[in-house]
Amino acid sequence: MHQLFRLVLGQKDLSRAGDLFSLDDSEIEDSLTEALEQIKIISSSSSVERQE
Repeated sequence: MHQLFRLVLGQKDLSRAGDLFSLDDSEIEDSLTEALEQIKIISSSSSVERQE
C-alpha cells in the first residue's frame, strides 16, 4: 500500500488525507483495493463514532 495511505488509514493521520489528491493516479492505482479493504474495516469498527 502506498505510504500515504498507510499514514492516513493505518495511523489515522487525517492531517495528511488532502495530500492524497496531489498524487498521480499511477502512484496509487495498485493500492486502491487494499485501501478500500482498510476503509471497510475502519468504517465497520465499533470504535468509529457516527454522526446522525
